[in-house]
Amino acid sequence: MADAPGRTCPLIYRTNARGLLTAPLVQAETLYVVGGLYGNHLSLASILALADAEVRAGLAVPTLVFNGDFNWFNAELRHFRSINETVLEHVAMQGNVELEIAQPSPGAGCGCAYPDWVDGGVVERSNRIMERLQGVAASAPDIRERLRRLPCQLRARVGDLRLGILHGDPDSVAGWGLALEAMPPAGECNDTIGTWFTDAEVDAFACTHTCVAYMQDFRIHDRHCLVVNNGSAGMANFRGDRRGLITRVSVSPPLVQPMYGTTLCGVHCDAVPVDWDMTAWDGWFGTRWPSGSPAARSYGKRIKEGPGHRLERANRSVSP
Repeated sequence: MADAPGRTCPLIYRTNARGLLTAPLVQAETLYVVGGLYGNHLSLASILALADAEVRAGLAVPTLVFNGDFNWFNAELRHFRSINETVLEHVAMQGNVELEIAQPSPGAGCGCAYPDWVDGGVVERSNRIMERLQGVAASAPDIRERLRRLPCQLRARVGDLRLGILHGDPDSVAGWGLALEAMPPAGECNDTIGTWFTDAEVDAFACTHTCVAYMQDFRIHDRHCLVVNNGSAGMANFRGDRRGLITRVSVSPPLVQPMYGTTLCGVHCDAVPVDWDMTAWDGWFGTRWPSGSPAARSYGKRIKEGPGHRLERANRSVSP
């Protein structure tokens, strides 16, 4: 099963924690980590508006980092171009979706490298969505080339905080090692996580690939470290709440009430909600992915009702 399209992990996806030592550096007073936009143009507009609001309030201009999977539902040429041209005005890196758009790997399918606990129907439908997206991208070779040149990892410095920005985990763009399901109980650590932090020489990892939001901290050699997964910027993250989430890392507190957050190295790390016109989004999505389509079957319920994930499961941070 691990070799089936959608479950395999191509060699081109392989990374390692020490690669973060030489990854491109982003320095900012405020950083938005925007993972899993999934082609939601309304969410993108709201995120840009959040950044503008900070500037109007006299705060530093936020640096937006799109850490992969900013494409997915935008499988038509006009919206494909619009999403990518806007995102690529900011800092961006590859997720598995961008890798499979830019340089498809034989047998990779969607490139999600889904683990065994993910239903086969979900995997197959993701492969079909990717095929449609690749067909659209074939008409935009200039965008594909720009996506191909994006890095797979970034490092950032916000105040005294050293941040490793990933899509999946330190070992793979599509890795599930930082999935909520892989985390030890709150307040505990394991050898893999400890080694990743030690090798990367960072205080925090920001990731997104698994699409399940959480924040958890660890004590590693008397250091306080943090993993924060924003889940999805372009889809619902919690039961009964249709909003997206971004990770805001800043020397100043957020203007809007975060869903949860903590401070690390004197820097604010918060899960900030992203709202948009849900009626307009339902209409846009339903026109392009009608009932019975792969995206409607896999994501329709989550988009309208939220996933089964609950907010109380996401905040796993323990005060240092």
